[in-house]
Amino acid sequence: MKVAVLGCGILGPKIAGELAYHGHRVKIWDVSIPALNAVYNIIEDDKKQLREDGLLFQKNFVGQVMCMSRLEETVNDADFIFEAVKEDMEIKKDLLERVSHLCRGDTVIGSCTLRLKIDDVMAGVMNKERSLGLRFLYPVYYIPEVEINPASFTSQKSMQRVRLMLEKMGKTLFFRSGNHPLILSEEQREERKALRAEQLLSSSGIPCMFEKKIPVLSHEGNTAPVKESRRDPTPADTECGICMNRVRDCLLCPCHHMITCYECSKMLHNRRDGCPICRKDITGGHSSLPFLMLCHSSHNAMLVLGIPEIKFFNLLFF
Repeated sequence: MKVAVLGCGILGPKIAGELAYHGHRVKIWDVSIPALNAVYNIIEDDKKQLREDGLLFQKNFVGQVMCMSRLEETVNDADFIFEAVKEDMEIKKDLLERVSHLCRGDTVIGSCTLRLKIDDVMAGVMNKERSLGLRFLYPVYYIPEVEINPASFTSQKSMQRVRLMLEKMGKTLFFRSGNHPLILSEEQREERKALRAEQLLSSSGIPCMFEKKIPVLSHEGNTAPVKESRRDPTPADTECGICMNRVRDCLLCPCHHMITCYECSKMLHNRRDGCPICRKDITGGHSSLPFLMLCHSSHNAMLVLGIPEIKFFNLLFF
């Protein structure tokens, strides 16, 4: 799935990382460039901690997280949009109204809120039936519970789409009981972490069905994440992360991430934007002249991205 996460505070990068952990392609956005620039290191630290805790058995997540500075480029191709900005009615309301006009008409829009009324948050959203409240519980990665809070106008189809997506990630949707949101204690988080590690260990890297042991919310049918797997590249693995129309064929320097086509990399350079993966400035290393390495094709790129062949690299200065 293609998912957009809005907000790079405490929860947003965790949501983005969890989605990428389970193979989704994620774009994350924030109005604050410093907050956006911090996402890459936050997720890298999360990966390291997950490996130490026995919850990640390979170096990277299956999916990829792209840090986007433009809202339209973040949401225009998303299947799901999960908003996690600060708990402010006017900020959320204005943002989600704008987003609903920038994304596809069938994109499901979820808002993460502790106490705001979803009907009010989504008041300005176009096609309101696809909007709902959806709150991931910190620290997200090994927490199975996700709170769902439908608005009065939320359709059953939208709720079903969210349920199917999250259950494939091993999540369990629950409705809030009473007026107070569920906030897990440190002890409860540790219990869930230990349970997830046990489930992964028992699966031996093979997809299996397991019964959750979380009281009250337990049910069968969710799929355990695999330890490590190989998969055939999909169009999402090779398409440009900006325009989604052309193939990724450009290595950004100095970070050497391949995430855009040549045309979009030039556009990023011209508007002084950073790499969508690590947010580093696109520069020519020790040179004061910014440049990009244009990759036409290569065998190594084929292995990583599914691009047919690599024969040579051209160095292009702007």
